[in-house]
Amino acid sequence: MSILVTGGSGFIGSHIVDKLIEKKYNVRIFDKQKPHREDVEWYKGDILNDKEVLEACRDIEAIFHLAAIADVNVALFNPELCFHVNEIGTLNVLKAAMAREVNRIILASTTWVYGRTAEADENTPIPLPEHIYTKTKVGQEQLIVAWQKHYGLPYTILRYDIPYGPRMRSNMAIAIFVEKVMKKEPITIFGDGNQGRCFIYAEDLAEGNIAALKDSGKNEIFNIAGSEFVSMKQVITTLQEILGKTEVVYAPARPHDFRGIVASIEKAKKLLRWEPKTSFREGLKKYIGEVKTQG
Repeated sequence: MSILVTGGSGFIGSHIVDKLIEKKYNVRIFDKQKPHREDVEWYKGDILNDKEVLEACRDIEAIFHLAAIADVNVALFNPELCFHVNEIGTLNVLKAAMAREVNRIILASTTWVYGRTAEADENTPIPLPEHIYTKTKVGQEQLIVAWQKHYGLPYTILRYDIPYGPRMRSNMAIAIFVEKVMKKEPITIFGDGNQGRCFIYAEDLAEGNIAALKDSGKNEIFNIAGSEFVSMKQVITTLQEILGKTEVVYAPARPHDFRGIVASIEKAKKLLRWEPKTSFREGLKKYIGEVKTQG
């Protein structure tokens, strides 16, 4: 099978590419940035250029669509860019997929779409979004489902919880915390520290994406998350157990910060035969080892 990965040079996209190549798929990356590996076909292009997207979809059977504004702060300060890249970019991919007779599109979405719900499975109603980023991810999902209803293009929507691991952006919380603890600098926690996420190690997340290619994933939505809810306090405690003590400073909670949800992965276990293999502590140790190697 020939597979296109939009955003395949990014954090999660690059791990999906690694797994696809490991499993002997033919892989093409569509991205502005150079891929992390040389043994892959690279179409350099912009998701907002419909002609470039159309060309990238030539002779492709399935698309992993990850090209997006994923930084919530970028979305907040440049909402127009976020809307265009995430929603108009997705429309360009859908049009190209239909023109090229692609068999499936797999969308990287997020558990942020559940809003402030404490626990959620795929049947949990989606509330009106409270963040620009969330609005565009809900928009992507709605567009893809409506497109299937109109034009018949099969889809799979994967709602990621917060990923971590090698190649993660330096401004992601765990990357910031690791750097500060390694430098023995104070760590700031906003709020009481009980907010958290079902963090998922990047390699496990990539395996979840590959599993979604199964026929049982067609026209379905899945949560792809870690198996344990980890609070910010627990993140710091685990880091200190691995790297040593550091000062922790508490600051007032920030407006619109999410407490986090417990995202059920039972549907992915049942239909995709997938579940994460890496505990949070194990994944954190692997990431720290990678940082030390690079540093």
